[in-house]
Amino acid sequence: VCVCVCVCVCVPGVQAQPSVTFSTQSFCVVAESSVKIRCTFTKPDHSNVTQREWYRVQSSEGEPQDLSKDPQYSGRLQFWPSDCALTVNNVSVSDSGVYNFRFKTQSSDWISAPSGVHLTVTDLQVKVDPNTVGQREVKLTCSFTCSLSPYIFHWYKNGKFFKNTNDNYIVLESTSLHDEGSYSCKAYESERRSSP
Repeated sequence: VCVCVCVCVCVPGVQAQPSVTFSTQSFCVVAESSVKIRCTFTKPDHSNVTQREWYRVQSSEGEPQDLSKDPQYSGRLQFWPSDCALTVNNVSVSDSGVYNFRFKTQSSDWISAPSGVHLTVTDLQVKVDPNTVGQREVKLTCSFTCSLSPYIFHWYKNGKFFKNTNDNYIVLESTSLHDEGSYSCKAYESERRSSP
């Protein structure tokens, strides 16, 4: 007698783990520019998102404050409903810090990234190379405090544009009284304007 036994084994599908992911972990941008922090998140299966917010990571303990409710960021934030990206406009040095995104669902408490995104905002200052002071050629440098992505630098003399460079410095050759004045610089990203 031959007996056949059929055993059915049900293997549950692999469920995606809830998570928050940033495309870049750190940014350095010029003051008065805009920065877009790209972000995606995965929610638990069969569960709807009930709350979502960006917040600034504080050194002290306590409940994080939703950026959309922070007066410091009023009118400067843009949220992207298709994912969790955030754009901060007209940034200032005081915006430097660590930012994170979190969300809640019907079946979970707050879910956020293990570590946030570090944002550094730098002012631009024109400095004279001390080694060229009193020389026929004077070197002016558009200085900043962190590493910027490729930028084009626009130079102004007494508030009027007079030159742009790929490097963050210019050399005034055969300096004379004609070169006296107030110099300033602004930075523009290669693909889009970064600083007005």
